[in-house]
Amino acid sequence: MLKTGNSDAFFREKCLTKNTLLGFDLDEDGNLVINEEEAKTVRLIFFMYLYGYTCQEIAETLTSLGRKTKLNNTVWSAGSVLQQLQNERHCGDVLARKTWTPSYLDHKSKKNKQDRNQYRQKNHHEAIISRDDFIAVQRLISNAKYGNRGFLPDLHVFTSSALRGFVSVNPRWAGFKAADYKRASESVYDPAIVLPTEQTFEVNSGDFDLRGFEVARAQFFSSANRVYVTFSNNGIRFSTECVRKLDSHFVEMLIHPGNGIIAFKPATKDNRNSMEWSRQLNGAKVPKPVSGAAFLPNLYDLFGWDSNCNYRIMGFKKHNNDNTLVLFSLADAEILIPNSTIEGDDEEPISLFEEDVKPLGTKTSTFGYPEEWVYSFGNNFYRQAQANELAAFNESDWSVEEEKTSYNPDPPLQVTAQEEIEENIKSMIDGMRQEANNE
Repeated sequence: MLKTGNSDAFFREKCLTKNTLLGFDLDEDGNLVINEEEAKTVRLIFFMYLYGYTCQEIAETLTSLGRKTKLNNTVWSAGSVLQQLQNERHCGDVLARKTWTPSYLDHKSKKNKQDRNQYRQKNHHEAIISRDDFIAVQRLISNAKYGNRGFLPDLHVFTSSALRGFVSVNPRWAGFKAADYKRASESVYDPAIVLPTEQTFEVNSGDFDLRGFEVARAQFFSSANRVYVTFSNNGIRFSTECVRKLDSHFVEMLIHPGNGIIAFKPATKDNRNSMEWSRQLNGAKVPKPVSGAAFLPNLYDLFGWDSNCNYRIMGFKKHNNDNTLVLFSLADAEILIPNSTIEGDDEEPISLFEEDVKPLGTKTSTFGYPEEWVYSFGNNFYRQAQANELAAFNESDWSVEEEKTSYNPDPPLQVTAQEEIEENIKSMIDGMRQEANNE
């Protein structure tokens, strides 16, 4: 638990040590004061990381410039750079009890991972780095393990026509939560307008009246050569037929939380939200698994999925002139339940079926379906053809390049502009080189 405090005496006793941090010295009263020469190094570290450099690249730059650590070393490592980036004192705050001692017998300290209360005092001393720049760096660090570098993404939601309410998913960003996707989608709708949940259908004279007829569910037939996607808690797998529907090795994933639709549209490699879903093998286009450790836990939360299970969804292609999408309705999702979770106490599978009936599934999983599927072969013919959530894609004027807008779940950070960061980096490096040459 993180608590705030106001006692300077408490923080001076609990937080500050004789070995001060790079960029600061202690005055005669024990207060932190900025060491301007060292602060240049600190600012360069933060600006370079915000600009997109890795810790290793920053370390190599500092070493080549002969910049000194607090211990007067001139050889930097990625770890020493990361320590500077993660220390809250650079933005003027102080955090107490970063470590704690579990046993008084060996006095070995342990990193405090919310095992004990921590205390933070904001604006404790003069800052070297702005708080918003510091927060931005922490967000980038937390997502660097997912391959996300050099930018702070916003949620982008489509505002018009067929894709209205669809939110673009960044596959390398874990900072957004399930509620953020939902609020982003809802932000483009007028709350006073309530869409009808039921539709009525009229049959023209001379047409076949297909009311009462059903379109059999594709899930009950062979899945070979069909369009489907399988979601697990840490990755996505596509069928071969699925990736062949779009003429692109990269796609952008879109979700509509309210309608329960997931879409994939063609994208370029330089699209920040793109994912590589296919590759060439012996001249053929084949699926490539997509890692989803950063964002899939939030999707599982958003759609109420069981984290122990996989979900397979049959899909279809929608094409309009030069616009192509592959769509998946969550209403048609099959759940793959691990057999280990439906075994009896004697580790033998529970007998849910007659002896001559075997459940659908694999060696390790059993397919599960909604209970209401027991009473029908599929969807009502007209409901299947004219579903509310898909009606816009049956029109002739939709586009995959429709207007979209940025949605910020939190007040936007006032991060130093990229142009200013670039100028500062160049100016600081030039100055440091000149200082090194004059020594």
